[in-house]
Amino acid sequence: MPIIVSLMFGYTNVIVRGLFGLCVVLGTYVLMLTVSRISAFGLIVALGLVLLFQKKKLVLYAIPVAIIGAFLVLSHSPGLVQRFGSTLTQVDILVDTATGNPIGQVSQVPKTYFKDKVVRQQFSKNIDDISTAASVSASFDIPYALLSDKMLLYSPVSPTGEDLPSGTGYINLTLSPVVKKINQFLYEPREKTATSAAQVFVINGPYIVKKTFAYDLSFTTRFQGEWPNAVAAFKRNILLGSGYGSVSLAVDNSYLRMLAETGMLGLIAFVIIFVIAGMYIKNALPSVDSKPVKSFVLGIVAGVVGLAINAVFIDVFEASKVAFSLWLLLGVSLGFLALYKPGTPRVSQRLIGIITSSYAVAVYLLLTTFVLFSPVLTNYFVGDDFTWFRWAAKSVDIGAVVRFFTQSDGFFYRPGTKVYFQAMYQFFWLNQTAYHTVSLFLHFMVSVLVYFLAKKIFRTKLLSVISAFVFLLLSGFAEVIFWVSATGFLFTSVCILLSVLSYIAWTENRKGIYMAAALAFSVLSLLFHELGIVTPFLCVLYLWTMGRDKKFAMHWWLFLPLPLYAVVRFVSHSHWFSGDYSYNIIKFPLNAAGNFLGYFLMTVLGPFGIRIDTVIRGVLQAHLLFAFIICAGAAYALYLAGRRVFRYIPLQERALVVFSVGFSVIALAPFLGLGNIASRYGYLASIGFVFLLVYVANKAYIFLSESGRTIAVLIMSILVGVFGLYQMVVLQQLQGDWHEAGEQVKRFVISMESSYEDYWAVQPMQFHFVSVPIRHGEAWVFPVGLPDAVWFVFRNPNAHVYMWPDVPSALNAVQYNSKTQKVFLFAADGSVTAVIKPPPTIQ
Repeated sequence: MPIIVSLMFGYTNVIVRGLFGLCVVLGTYVLMLTVSRISAFGLIVALGLVLLFQKKKLVLYAIPVAIIGAFLVLSHSPGLVQRFGSTLTQVDILVDTATGNPIGQVSQVPKTYFKDKVVRQQFSKNIDDISTAASVSASFDIPYALLSDKMLLYSPVSPTGEDLPSGTGYINLTLSPVVKKINQFLYEPREKTATSAAQVFVINGPYIVKKTFAYDLSFTTRFQGEWPNAVAAFKRNILLGSGYGSVSLAVDNSYLRMLAETGMLGLIAFVIIFVIAGMYIKNALPSVDSKPVKSFVLGIVAGVVGLAINAVFIDVFEASKVAFSLWLLLGVSLGFLALYKPGTPRVSQRLIGIITSSYAVAVYLLLTTFVLFSPVLTNYFVGDDFTWFRWAAKSVDIGAVVRFFTQSDGFFYRPGTKVYFQAMYQFFWLNQTAYHTVSLFLHFMVSVLVYFLAKKIFRTKLLSVISAFVFLLLSGFAEVIFWVSATGFLFTSVCILLSVLSYIAWTENRKGIYMAAALAFSVLSLLFHELGIVTPFLCVLYLWTMGRDKKFAMHWWLFLPLPLYAVVRFVSHSHWFSGDYSYNIIKFPLNAAGNFLGYFLMTVLGPFGIRIDTVIRGVLQAHLLFAFIICAGAAYALYLAGRRVFRYIPLQERALVVFSVGFSVIALAPFLGLGNIASRYGYLASIGFVFLLVYVANKAYIFLSESGRTIAVLIMSILVGVFGLYQMVVLQQLQGDWHEAGEQVKRFVISMESSYEDYWAVQPMQFHFVSVPIRHGEAWVFPVGLPDAVWFVFRNPNAHVYMWPDVPSALNAVQYNSKTQKVFLFAADGSVTAVIKPPPTIQ
């Protein structure tokens, strides 16, 4: 259809256009009959590209037309509407409280459902193999008169041809609210047993019913069956794949199929076909003076993009009915172009230009990000995450969202972060994969922006690429990536860098759009985190060190958001300076020096740098006078060394060094005076440290080159390899810590549900917890957020949570034999066990 729509622009004959229009209408009707969601989306994108290629202004007019057309199509295609609506549905799931594992979907049915069935009692209390449990060895039949009006029924439905484990497709079943506790359920086998009379079985045991969201069979089959199998086949041979036919008949993702069967080399070879074809089309299309031919080729390009989108959920490139048509049409289009511009373009040179372009660098950074950090996608929520989610769960109307911007209620002023969690909660609920995917994408975005900022600083592509990848690999500040609660730091970092780059663009060409963008991103950074206050100072730093125009008076507009931000924070009753977030004026110089050193060590050594800094601070804090003397002496020594080193640095490079150090100092300014350091605080500041390290490494390479380029390359390759390997090993260790921390939280929830009673969700409850885990290695478990996690499990607004250091203290706070006061002791694995208060002794 993209080809036909494009050809409508190539012909002026009304009859021809009418025939093409009729074909489009019929094609759309056929597409509706397929009820394919991804195909409909791919077609919309392809048609949008056709309009963009042919008449750019038509795109704006086409948007309302497309909305009206989509409404008409959906109103006359109830099957497609139902398909979209069934993507995510709310269901009741039966859960075994002993293991926390889902058994399957249940529903309440009327007593009349069993009128013509035989209901047989089954005494098995183990659901490890439900088919074995529901056997003809059941003890007795239950008379129809003794059945309840409504009973829970579990009837397994076998996914079409897919061998999926029970419970797949549920979104975070662990945190789904408990509906009720039951001691038995009715099981109706899908296939008849040897004795046809035994049709329904009563299964006994401790179970709970939870209400959760589940993906439809289409998504479940892909996410839990086909795609993991393809990934497993790819891992067996990353470069060459496991061979054709090594995966199932359907993978429903052409790219994963290629990776599984032909590996990275096969996928790259396939993509290069389209890259070369695109290069040829771009080179020859301007020479075409025939509107029908040009329209045909543009339709082919848009159609290929639509097929590429389809290939994410359909094996479209492997389908013979598509493959023959695709390659024939692509060959015809290239043949047409050869008639107008014969000859072969210099593919090798252009291909090298493509693979070394900034777009390619962004692709490499994206692939590296998801290869390095993809294991985080399965990590469970911890600590503060539940606090953010509870805010989102309570914000059900537009008024609540507006209050994010006007009321802080003693918390930090971060309305942008609250809006993000509220939006994610509405669309993805508690699907941890969705939240971690956003974090990984934001980290990738920051690395890309580091690359573009480095190009402005170093003015060489190689050093810019190295800076971006070094930043991407840093393990010292990975807490921002692994911890969902720290997503606000990522948003703020993206906005700050976009503001700085927009400001740099404004200084270069004075276009008002860049000034507006710099101000807009500066304001957005303040909405996500108070770190955004450093944005105008970073812009001024660039002006002072790297800019051409040094007239500061022309740049006063950079600071406009700050006074307005201060007023809004004050009016909203935001948290200011108190507790751990306050400065000690007397110790400020020591804290600033110690924190700056600590963040630099974290950049180079990862979390190990924190330990070194902690030891140094511990020694100096015990001898404050000695610490002041040491710090003063060190500062003076650094000053003398800096002056001496600066003599050997070329004048044009001094600005680079000053900018790098100044960037880190300004980005750390809100945190340097605090009495401790935290990984997430140094995320943005690490960019300046990275620039400084890359500069030093480049100077070292130049120095070594005087002894021979081969030696210099060898030594620097070893140093860079050791640094990169060290960072990746530490990242794997951190991933293990955060994964286990999430598993501890999951075990806590499951163990709490094993003790659940129905009245826990309605009566005023007191939950007393002993030995609450705070950290696991470098990861957080429950520094805060435990009351919010309990709320998500039981959804009881009248439940109160208390934490105690030991069991006697907790038992002293509760009454003997109280139904509404419960004491739980945390185990090392995160699970909890109930502690019963002994009866009072009689004097």
